[in-house]
Amino acid sequence: MEIQKNKNISELSTLCIGDKAQYYTKASSPEEIKKSVKWAEDKNIPYHIIAGGSNIVFPDKRLKGLLIQIKGGKIIKINDTTLQANSGVKLMNIIKYANNLGLGGLETLAGIPGTIGGAVFGNAGAYGQSISESVKKINAWDKSKDIILSKKECGFKYRHSIFKEKELIITKITLSFKKTDPEKLQQKSNKIIKKRKKKYSLELKCPGSFFKNPLVKNISKKALKNIDKSKIIDGKVPAGWLLDKVGAKGEKQGNIQVADFHGNVLINNGKGTASDIKKLAKRLKNKVYNKFKIRLEEEIRYM
Repeated sequence: MEIQKNKNISELSTLCIGDKAQYYTKASSPEEIKKSVKWAEDKNIPYHIIAGGSNIVFPDKRLKGLLIQIKGGKIIKINDTTLQANSGVKLMNIIKYANNLGLGGLETLAGIPGTIGGAVFGNAGAYGQSISESVKKINAWDKSKDIILSKKECGFKYRHSIFKEKELIITKITLSFKKTDPEKLQQKSNKIIKKRKKKYSLELKCPGSFFKNPLVKNISKKALKNIDKSKIIDGKVPAGWLLDKVGAKGEKQGNIQVADFHGNVLINNGKGTASDIKKLAKRLKNKVYNKFKIRLEEEIRYM
């Protein structure tokens, strides 16, 4: 286990924001994760867990304690319809692996950055699919012991899981798929990736979609009267549409700017800060609430 001091953490985030971590280490296996946690506990310092860094806003000041980045690992074929992967494996690597075997269930998540563990943590989804639909069970580290959680025990909801509520560290994910035509799966993934590239360049300093799409079931009947019904997709109102309607495109705070092509994409144009992000996010949420009486929630996680 290699421990680095005063690690520049802005390079670990797709937003490229943040100062330094007091200590940093990378873990790719369950054993390395446990060793890292024990190291922090032995030194009586806090530890923080990240994966690919695509949904993280790091603080502007030094992050105290040990930052553990779970990255890398193996994919194992259990049987004809089941795969298991370490939580640090890139989501795209699993999608490619599954597509080649004709295993359907994750193909529309193609192009989402980050790891499979991060995807499970936030129940990532796109174009009608969510990672939770393919989860069979999860291996996790619960402070002092290994545990196995069924899909039901993971408490999956829209962009949410039990891992956001409890101090559980995802170590392995077992996924169940449906057999289908490999060529069709890859064609679907390629089509989705092209859509994403049209929406925004994957090289931009941004976390992708910044706010969650509000669920229709959580919106009052009075507020729904102000929503164009044709814009509702899969029981959700696109946050980008709401933001467009309040003139969010192009709005700035310091070096953070809302994209001029999509209201739900916040970009770091240079030396943006977490403070800038929070101020801009608060202003945008207020604008949407004042017009639609709908409260937006961040999809990203402040650390």
